[in-house]
Amino acid sequence: MKNTKVIFPGTFDPFTLGHLDVSLRLADIFDKVYISIAVNLEKLPTFTIDERKVMIQKVLSESSKKNIEVITISGLVTEYMKNNNIKVLARGIRDSEDLYYELKMSRMNKLLYPEMDTIFLHTSENYAYISSSLIKEILKFNGPIDGLVPSILVEDIKNKFIKN
Repeated sequence: MKNTKVIFPGTFDPFTLGHLDVSLRLADIFDKVYISIAVNLEKLPTFTIDERKVMIQKVLSESSKKNIEVITISGLVTEYMKNNNIKVLARGIRDSEDLYYELKMSRMNKLLYPEMDTIFLHTSENYAYISSSLIKEILKFNGPIDGLVPSILVEDIKNKFIKN
């Protein structure tokens, strides 16, 4: 691919090993990867946008991939894409439920920005069961999250739950 950019939007609340897996694989395919922390009006986030951005940057600082940038978007991701000449949006897929939801979203995004395409990257088998919601549920009962989130974030995430 020639000088290609991709945007990988999500709430990342918190950033999981599945998110990291997809991000690093995208970095092998595209010249530039934008991890976009999006506002999801249907979810009440545990972490602020700034906290999520810092966490993702902390994880990426340990990576050899230097073509990944963390951004925040307030508004429609398609508008950001238009304004920054990004024509590919990537979504990680764990199962058929994710696929069904993401297909509807990709069709709507295409209506909003006809020049764009959505690609789906199947999450690696080791991470297909991990979700941010599941991690938060485990933490409510003070359970272990090792092996679900990047090890560099385990204490930061646990500390946030202890404070709340």
